[in-house]
Amino acid sequence: MKFIIKYRFYILGLFILLFITGGILLPSVKLNYDPSEYLSEDMPTKKALIVMDEEFGITGYCEVMAEGVSIVEAGQIYTELLALEGVKSVEFNPMNENFYKDENALYKISFPKGNYDEETDLTITNIKTTLESFDIYLRGESVSAIVYNEIVQKEIIKIIIFLLPIVLIILFLLTTSWIEPLLFIIVIGLSVVINMGSNIFFGEISYMTHLSCGILQIALCMDYAVIMLHSYKKNKVDPITASEAVIKASKESFIPILSSMLTTVAGFSALMFMRYKIGLDIGSVLVKGTLISFAATFLVMPGLIVMFAKLIDKSAHKSILVPLKSTYKFINKSKIIIPIIALAVISFAFVAQTKNSFIYSENNIVSESGTLGKSFKKISTTFGNNNDFVILVPFENEQDLQKEAVFITELNQMLMEKNIEPKSQMTPLIFYTKYTRLEFAAFLGGLGIVGDDATQILGIFDLMQYQLSSSSFTILEMKNFIISTDSLSPEQKESLLPFTLQINGALKELESNKYHRIIFTIDIPIESDQTFELVNDIHELSDQHYGEQYYLLGESIGINDMKSVMNKDYIRVTIITIILIFIIILISFRKITIPLLLIILIEGAIWINMAIPAIMGNNLLYVGYIIVGCIMLGATIDYAILYTHRYTENRLNYNKGEAMKISFDESKTTVLTSGLILTFAGFTMAIASSIPSISVFGTLIGRGAIISIIVVLFVLPQTMLLFDKLVITKKKEKIS
Repeated sequence: MKFIIKYRFYILGLFILLFITGGILLPSVKLNYDPSEYLSEDMPTKKALIVMDEEFGITGYCEVMAEGVSIVEAGQIYTELLALEGVKSVEFNPMNENFYKDENALYKISFPKGNYDEETDLTITNIKTTLESFDIYLRGESVSAIVYNEIVQKEIIKIIIFLLPIVLIILFLLTTSWIEPLLFIIVIGLSVVINMGSNIFFGEISYMTHLSCGILQIALCMDYAVIMLHSYKKNKVDPITASEAVIKASKESFIPILSSMLTTVAGFSALMFMRYKIGLDIGSVLVKGTLISFAATFLVMPGLIVMFAKLIDKSAHKSILVPLKSTYKFINKSKIIIPIIALAVISFAFVAQTKNSFIYSENNIVSESGTLGKSFKKISTTFGNNNDFVILVPFENEQDLQKEAVFITELNQMLMEKNIEPKSQMTPLIFYTKYTRLEFAAFLGGLGIVGDDATQILGIFDLMQYQLSSSSFTILEMKNFIISTDSLSPEQKESLLPFTLQINGALKELESNKYHRIIFTIDIPIESDQTFELVNDIHELSDQHYGEQYYLLGESIGINDMKSVMNKDYIRVTIITIILIFIIILISFRKITIPLLLIILIEGAIWINMAIPAIMGNNLLYVGYIIVGCIMLGATIDYAILYTHRYTENRLNYNKGEAMKISFDESKTTVLTSGLILTFAGFTMAIASSIPSISVFGTLIGRGAIISIIVVLFVLPQTMLLFDKLVITKKKEKIS
């Protein structure tokens, strides 16, 4: 420690250099907006995406609705969209109410690149520009990705602008020197920027990680510096110098800060065991940030204290936190009733939080707020849901075609039994099925081919009937006839080229060397009990026909996979978090009753937090439920450890009543400082962010921090008094 004091300017210079480097690298950190990237490689959806990419390629998709347009204007928009660079295809049929009704037109647009590709981003921007004279609304994952990409960096700045003054006010009010907040801001500021800039070495991180982890690091790790400075001020008495007091404070606070850091890291590390790899993403960044903050506390903070020692003394002021004697009397008199009430509330909360209704996809809550949500809701209200299902089935020969026909018949029968009528259905069988003239005319109408174009193509059908003496033909037979016949002039063949190209393009989208792709669109929510039941039924039917040789894709299918994984993830990460924290606390206190009591109380605070949505009837984003649970257990148990550490130490020299008073007084500032900062950090994210998942995280974290503060300051002291004989070892219990 003497080395750190001696070379404090060099150490500070090194951290400032790392800070500058982190700030330079920060804008170059690549963000990922695609949730499928975090699916485990052995998950069905992930395997299906790989096969889809190999056989057909991954394409992007969005829907555009133009409001208040005539059929003529709708046709013009269709032409303009089709002509845009970066647009692969546009599906629109003015004769079908799924595409045009009440002067509203809906266009289903596909892109050659995926939903999260920069080219898709640019194309959607061009669509907005091209149609700026119309009232348009957009929907789809590609649209969400663009909006989030535009606002993530802005929202980080906005949240910090909102949060920083609040943090400073809390620090000024709860510390005893006007200069102390500056030291805390320097240490945590250096740590956060270094951490966020060093994320570039991960290759890419989730936008959720990027937006939330810096804010959480501020809230979760500032108490390290607070604990050290509090210890310094306790040891800074004449004739001890600032350097001597810092050295003593560093040694004295090392175990409490280390325990706090390890429990926080334990909570974050548990996230890395999630099969849904967003946990690994968030956990890795938060663990790194916590370690950087820990290092900055012991490498930078001691030097800063020595540098500013005189200013700390000169700017001293009284703390506003002077506990009333009635507080101590309340704690002492309620040492039995409060733990009993707490146990009852925790028991009720445990049961209540199991009744939560969960949402697994962010897009399912995106419609609740913001411009993006209004756009999604507008399209859904007008045209309903367009939930796409894709089934890849093996194809090698004509027998597979017959098998596929039976499968599709049973699939349609199953949908009919569930009162679900597909809005559209595309399968390669349409190219191998023989059509009469009447059936073929209906087929053309379904493709949006009407008027003179339809008349011309039906003329080819008539010509084939005359020359081939047959009354029905497949689409492929018609296409080949157009190409090979001598009965059509070159000009006629050229005029029919759009039709043949359309057939070739459609066939390419539905048939590869190994697989046929069956696509159908239905009007049911992306995520609901009905949807999940349908997904499971389709899996069951597909298993009966194809065993393990088929692949099922779609947003609902991916969410269903996430649902099955996340339910197991919650149990896994909760158990891992509790075991790790239990071991850390047990090692720190060497008394098995202490980790039991602390974990029950803090886990109880988490259950109370999570029970509130269930009581209020609000849906809860499941990934937030998992992640926030681990973060809150790993972070807020620090407050309980701090108080318990003070209590067990003070019991060496005082009876339990006096030890409670002194411990409460010594820990209240740190608990309130860290807890209130975490509270306001959470609620600031909730209020300032227009991204639903971040807003949900923020609400859970802010509310959870308040509950944890109450539990630590007004339940834990009574619990320690009640279980004093089980908490304090005989050799420590000098005074009873």
